[in-house]
Amino acid sequence: MTKIILFIALLLVLTACTEHTNSAVYVCNKQQIAIITSNADETAELNYHHTTYPLVRQKSASGVKYSNENVLFWTKGNEAMLIINGYKQHCNQQ
Repeated sequence: MTKIILFIALLLVLTACTEHTNSAVYVCNKQQIAIITSNADETAELNYHHTTYPLVRQKSASGVKYSNENVLFWTKGNEAMLIINGYKQHCNQQ
């Protein structure tokens, strides 16, 4: 009986530690990008033009915003804005 309780407790701990990931595909100026969020949506990876950009979630009054020093990705509903090195693009989720 003790082994069963320990097994269940271990299973619950491991389940709680599982990282949650989501992904979405957007089209920005006819170019497809993928955004993969993880760690309770606090971090993200943006894949664009064969480059992966690690991003961190930022506070936003509306929508969800991720950024790093060169990239900003801000989404609300099925639309998003992508800014890479000052170049702004409008995106739509596929």
